[in-house]
Amino acid sequence: MRQNSRWRNFAVNSLTVLGSVVFTLLALEAVFRLLPVATAPWVQPATPENPVQRYVANMPFTWSVGWNFKIVSHGRTNVQGFIAGYDYDTAATTPLVAVVGDSFVEAMPVRFQDSLTGKLQQALGARGRAYSFAQSGAPLSQYIAYARHACELYRPERLVILVVGNDFDESVYAKRARNGFFHLHPKPGGGFDFKLSPVPPMSVAERIGRNSALALYFFRNVSKSGLIQLLTIGRAQADERKVGPYVGNTLASADAARIAEGEQVIDWFLDQLGSLCVKPDGVVIVVDAPRPEIYDPGMLEAVRESYFGRMRARVLAEGAARGFRTVDLQDAFVASYAKDQRRFEPSIDNHWDEHGHDVAAAAIVARLGDWQPLSAGAR
Repeated sequence: MRQNSRWRNFAVNSLTVLGSVVFTLLALEAVFRLLPVATAPWVQPATPENPVQRYVANMPFTWSVGWNFKIVSHGRTNVQGFIAGYDYDTAATTPLVAVVGDSFVEAMPVRFQDSLTGKLQQALGARGRAYSFAQSGAPLSQYIAYARHACELYRPERLVILVVGNDFDESVYAKRARNGFFHLHPKPGGGFDFKLSPVPPMSVAERIGRNSALALYFFRNVSKSGLIQLLTIGRAQADERKVGPYVGNTLASADAARIAEGEQVIDWFLDQLGSLCVKPDGVVIVVDAPRPEIYDPGMLEAVRESYFGRMRARVLAEGAARGFRTVDLQDAFVASYAKDQRRFEPSIDNHWDEHGHDVAAAAIVARLGDWQPLSAGAR
């Protein structure tokens, strides 16, 4: 009898604990659904019939950073599955500039009108169009896929491609950061095969996690970087005068093999750019600056020989030599910072803020100043 009573008490206590845990989780889920938890639009994987990965059409998203939602913005994908304030029109005949890139062009942290593409559209007015083709995590290899897609459907007169620090390594299949993009497969005799890396089917756990505000909060807002921020409240920022293991959101180490492979990727990239519907003189290769090193001249000099320092110098020099237009945002950012001491990204995120997009857009508009839709607006 005492044995049965003991088991009954154990069962009751266990069910009470389990019920309390479930009730607490459900309550937290309800609370976090009312908060601006970071939620990305769902991805529409590439298929043989539609080989360019994008987002599900007309899907809202919330961008937020930090455990306390320090940065919050909202937006929606367009009918074509890209993040823009308008839909794209294949039948339109006004001059078009296609803007290609990754999360910097996608620009979830800011309102679309404050993004690089939004600001280019404002500069064009009714005289032209600015369409962006971008997704977070896309590397140089995927930029070519996006540019080909833009050429096939929209016939741009100008093409702007933004290059950032992790674009070179991640173009190679073995070093890819995400599936769903086109990557490069080195061939034994040299050169690369250009292939789509399919997205594996989503697991049940992933589907549940994507639909849970509580899970998304811990995964996206209180991730490794968010947790570090949470645990270091009130501390001074890290000493930016010391070169860290990363420069330009990629490892700073620049061994000979890595440099050689990066240079091969750049050569392949420029070869492909030269074969597109836009002639080299109509293509603008824009290269981000090493940040936060640009705020300290000594640090900026120290990272010249880092991997990103070497790669950015190479793509700018080779691009110009092949007749492409180039924009080194290091020059634009350094000049702007010298005037007003305003940084180009928030302290808890490496993506540009509105000011960063504004300075970058101004540099691109200046480089395209002889293009009739922009020159007419200037007049």
